[in-house]
Amino acid sequence: MDKIKLCLNNDKKYVIACSFGPDSMALLDAAIKEKLNIVVAHVNYRKREAANYEQKALTDYCNERNIKIYVLDLLGVKPIGNFQEWARIKRYEFFKTVAEKENSEAVLVAHNEDDVIETYLMQKNRGIFVKNYGISRENELFGVKIIRPLLKFSKQYLQSYDDENGVPYSIDETNLSDHYTRNKIRHAIVQKLSEEHRKKIINEIQLAAHEKIENKSAYSLTEFKNLNYTQILMLLDSLMQKVNEHRDLSEKFVAEIKKAFETKTNHRVEITKSVWIELDYGDVYLVNASKIKKYQDSFESTYKNDFIDIDFSCGAEDRNIPSLSGKYVIKNCQKNDKVIIKNYSSTIHRLFIDWKMPLFLREVWPGVYDENGCLLYVPRYRKNFKDEHKSKFKIDTNYFLDF
Repeated sequence: MDKIKLCLNNDKKYVIACSFGPDSMALLDAAIKEKLNIVVAHVNYRKREAANYEQKALTDYCNERNIKIYVLDLLGVKPIGNFQEWARIKRYEFFKTVAEKENSEAVLVAHNEDDVIETYLMQKNRGIFVKNYGISRENELFGVKIIRPLLKFSKQYLQSYDDENGVPYSIDETNLSDHYTRNKIRHAIVQKLSEEHRKKIINEIQLAAHEKIENKSAYSLTEFKNLNYTQILMLLDSLMQKVNEHRDLSEKFVAEIKKAFETKTNHRVEITKSVWIELDYGDVYLVNASKIKKYQDSFESTYKNDFIDIDFSCGAEDRNIPSLSGKYVIKNCQKNDKVIIKNYSSTIHRLFIDWKMPLFLREVWPGVYDENGCLLYVPRYRKNFKDEHKSKFKIDTNYFLDF
């Protein structure tokens, strides 16, 4: 059997999270063989009869090798709520304390390939999108860096490694029951996988991890339809992260969006308060709704804000705006406002429909009013409209698609 290579820095110090189970003992033995600078952290939950034996056996093992060991003994501490979640919080808070005290680079945790597969299958069963499928080699928990060097080794491989190298360990009997969902998946599926099937699942996880999506804010409907579920979920997740908002996403949710886009001309789905996805006349837009606001400002001949740039200093008669001695007012058009175009009166609502204006732009599209509130002018919208007026009235429609 080949030795385990951890690929870590010998100049750094590490905390090894060790339960005295076969996985963490293989990790500890490999770290000793590689002469890493280590300390050990062990948690005794006082939940099993063997817990005290495991604590003593691990302590003796470390003392014999002059390895410093920290023990969190939870004698008399009552779990709150779900035991697994409570234990996880206690465990990682303890690891953080040890890591900070020892000024260590990271905490090493002995998750293995079986854990990766179990986690991936649980994620798929829940149908909820997650940024990282399976288990990441490195991440941060409770403010401490976590490294998992054994993800490429199966649980059976690690136990065989212990047996062949005379490494002591104890089997947690609770892992043999089907009380927890993870154990059910482990016993019913993972432990029965052939080597070929294991490799197939690992390939699935790797493909999901390397799934790429071009982060655009506008797609043709055809382009959007060609995106797979994972790509759309990744796209929406990346936008939520940029505005610090979150909601659970699933393939079912994406399927509902796609179905609505099949049957409607215009349709908006509010993913979160600040992230909208819209279908508008054959195009799909990802809208930064935090930028859609009411505004109202006075100006004389020039005006500029985040998305509007006006210069009427050379006159604005070409926009049917008469010369005024007073000030203009620029603000969001209201759908029931009326404007005269080519001697015909039209409501803004009707005008926007005729122009096939996207829904999000209808909420921010500007109108120029006189000081009495009469609508004088609305700039024309067309997807590829070329403004040939001598006066300037520019609108940056992409402003609302920028995250």
